[in-house]
Amino acid sequence: MAEINKKVLSEILQKNYELIPENITRVRRKPDRQVWRITNNNKEVYALKFLEKRERALIIAAANDYMHRKGISVANVLPALDGKPFINLDNGCILLFKWLDGEHPSYEHPGMIERMAALLANFHEASEGYAAAGNPISVQRLDWNRIYKKKIKKLARFREKAASSMDPFSQLFLSHLPWLTARTKWVLAELPHTALSTLLANLQLDPRLGHGDYSHLNVLCRNNELTVIDLDTVGLALPMRDISHLSTCINHELGAWSRERFQSVVDAYGQIRPLSAEEHELLLIDLIFPHKAIRLAEKYFDNTGNPALIHEFERSITIDREKITDLGLGPI
Repeated sequence: MAEINKKVLSEILQKNYELIPENITRVRRKPDRQVWRITNNNKEVYALKFLEKRERALIIAAANDYMHRKGISVANVLPALDGKPFINLDNGCILLFKWLDGEHPSYEHPGMIERMAALLANFHEASEGYAAAGNPISVQRLDWNRIYKKKIKKLARFREKAASSMDPFSQLFLSHLPWLTARTKWVLAELPHTALSTLLANLQLDPRLGHGDYSHLNVLCRNNELTVIDLDTVGLALPMRDISHLSTCINHELGAWSRERFQSVVDAYGQIRPLSAEEHELLLIDLIFPHKAIRLAEKYFDNTGNPALIHEFERSITIDREKITDLGLGPI
């Protein structure tokens, strides 16, 4: 990750936004991006996002602007003095937003799951015309086979790391690896028998955006209004991946699988954008793939090594067994 310090940020903000910062605090750091909280001399608060990839900044700025104009509550990008939505640096680029106060919604709040599902459907519907307007776009989330196979390669890499370590997390991971692998093979075997290729061809004719990481962590509740934040992963996509991801996040947060809860997500989404039978089939197939278990293993083996992740990993395995047994799909 490129280094960027407070002095550099202060100079950039004064030169390009006429903003005099009094306090600069980094609140998030990821391999390819950082987020800083900026308070100026008038006590106004901003969020500054530093990205290593200029192409990503182009998409974030364009998607935020387009969705805002289509009536979706998002975090608006603030233009620099020259009118451009971001500032180019030698080692990346910068986007500036107003800091949005609010709380991440709770799935336990009555009706919140349905509201979030409806917001997701509105987000997908509002993205109609984005690509046709000539806006920059990412297509990385279109190829389901490539996405699955990339994650399968991660499993193989984690197996090697676990075998050389054999700490408690590694032992737990290896004990469940045969089942995780069987699920990935089942999904890959099912895909050719679905309408995936037809749906992707149709998407090229009527492109829609997917959020890419839609959950309560990327939504803020402000004065009872839901605002979508963090469009870092937005791109051309079939809607089922966002729905599947939301369902997985709800299950993990609440600690159990619920067919009724899953159906409430599908029904609330479908009130605005009904899923076809072919889309619903692909949604169920994607739910069988061990996305959450792989993500938790990645956090452990590639990032934190935090032993507390053992409990999250165990929870994901338990929830997935409940889900697969209830759905009657995939290897048990």
